Amino acid sequence: MVGHRATTRRVLFLLVSTAILSAAIARAQSQGLSVSVRAIPNPVGLNQTFRLEIILAGPEAQNVSDVQLPDLSGFASYVGSQGTSQSIEIVGGRMSVSRSFSYVYVATKSGSFTIPAVEVRVGDKTFRSNPVTLEVLSAPPPSQARPSPGPSGSGESSRLEDQIFLRARPNKQRAYVGEPIVVTFSLYTRLNVTGYAITKLPSATGFWAEELELPQPAPTYEETINGVRYVVADIKKLALFPTAAGELKIEPMAVDCEVRVRRSSRPRDFFDAFFEDPFFGSTVRQTLFSPAVTVRVLPLPEEGKPEDFSGAVGQFQIEAKVDKDSVRTNEAITLTVRIAGTGNLRVVGEPKFELPADFERYEPKVTEQIQRSGNAVSGSKTFEYVLIPRFPGEQQIKPIRFSYFDPAAGQYRSISTPSFVIRVSRGKEEVALGPGLSRSEVRLLGQDIRFIRTDATQWRRIGRHVHSSPLFYFGFVMPLVALGVAVGYRRQQDRLAGDVALARFRRAHRGAWRRLRRARALLAVESQKDFYAEVGRALNGFLADKFNLPSAGITREQVEQLLRERQVPETLSREVLDVLDTCDFQRFAPAASDTAEMQEVLQRTEKVIIELEKTLRG
Repeated sequence: MVGHRATTRRVLFLLVSTAILSAAIARAQSQGLSVSVRAIPNPVGLNQTFRLEIILAGPEAQNVSDVQLPDLSGFASYVGSQGTSQSIEIVGGRMSVSRSFSYVYVATKSGSFTIPAVEVRVGDKTFRSNPVTLEVLSAPPPSQARPSPGPSGSGESSRLEDQIFLRARPNKQRAYVGEPIVVTFSLYTRLNVTGYAITKLPSATGFWAEELELPQPAPTYEETINGVRYVVADIKKLALFPTAAGELKIEPMAVDCEVRVRRSSRPRDFFDAFFEDPFFGSTVRQTLFSPAVTVRVLPLPEEGKPEDFSGAVGQFQIEAKVDKDSVRTNEAITLTVRIAGTGNLRVVGEPKFELPADFERYEPKVTEQIQRSGNAVSGSKTFEYVLIPRFPGEQQIKPIRFSYFDPAAGQYRSISTPSFVIRVSRGKEEVALGPGLSRSEVRLLGQDIRFIRTDATQWRRIGRHVHSSPLFYFGFVMPLVALGVAVGYRRQQDRLAGDVALARFRRAHRGAWRRLRRARALLAVESQKDFYAEVGRALNGFLADKFNLPSAGITREQVEQLLRERQVPETLSREVLDVLDTCDFQRFAPAASDTAEMQEVLQRTEKVIIELEKTLRG
């Protein structure tokens, strides 16, 4: 019975809780969505950062992933987003849902401005905020924190902003196009900074940027502002070269800092008092933004601009040298031109200069050496030319001129190298000049007139036709003759392939001479046995092919009988048999014969084969 009552109480509790939650949700949904906007801090100083918070309240806030920012370009510059936060609370049966979007801007113009209403669209419904007025003062108000609103707007963040901030310090507010503006980003703090990271580099639209080297870790020094002493560290330095005239803006840089601070609130218990003791402290992450900086860029003057000016701005020197001043024709000379100094070296173009018409010039090899240290970008740019003189004589390379704009003096300057005299003597290849022509004119011979045809014209007699020429008929007959020869050759090959005896008979002479060439290579006393064996194989192979017999089994008696049957003259038959007997005897004789005797046997064999070829064919 007791268990049944407990179960009943649990069911009733669940039903009541569900009813209360449903009522809370119904009330919240009936409220829809409210949109509000606020600027922190307000008022704000010129070139200081402020945070624009867009707060959505109501259950529909969960369905909004992003909002459309109002247009503040007339008096502020967008820096970046600080993220979103969301909270859901149920108090007294009521559920409240809120979502906050936070964005950072830099005030760029003083005065009183209206932040337009923010519209948020959810489904087919549109919700609007009220406009907000923002006061931008020409100087920061005394109560305003330093230019870096914290992510939450809490009192602790406001106190941090008084003690740590970021500054952008240009070395000049006015410069010419191409003149470097060195901007140093410095971190000012009265707190213990345990670490920092640059999260957003400044956008430098309208500038060409070079990062200057800084020692690592960054050294610190002290600076007093309005009677307050700060520890300062230069964490970033850029050399910005303007590429266009007008009012140009250097956007803020963002830095995340890990700062150790003390808690001002009283600890709740012993453990809080221990871990929040000043000896330990607590670490807070603070996002800092440097103020935007506007500089005025002047155009380069048109008055006095040299014709060879290519855009170099700074202070420069030029020097040139040749590796030799005496050469032969068609030998290479290396001309090295070096431009060094401080300024925008990367835009320095190839110097223009005149060479003698007899010199051939190749594209230069360009090398750069850039140093980015201190408050300047300096270095050198070198051009190496390969020159080849084609004609003898004393030639002169005129001075090489280079023009640049000196921003310190506000005027153009032109510098030049000395001239070079090159003595060119005649090389191995003779160069002949026609009478009355200069060397430059010789180079143009054959190029001043472009002929339609340069070959000789073939003339043809009137009334003569191609078909009356013997070559015409020869061209008709030759293909037929070639076809007949090809057909005959093919038939002959087919006949030889079908008649082995005939094929051996016709190839006998060729095979015998091939073996005799090998025997001639063995004409030496130490290779006597091999020589006579090769001569014997040549003659035996010849006879075997002629009579269609296997060469390995042919005997002297068979040879004698076959020669008699073919009616070979008796003297030739005896000579054949005598050569075969001599080869067999010398192969197995213990005594060696001299090369003269071997040469005689070779000649007798060649003569016998020739006579047999004539007799057997006849």
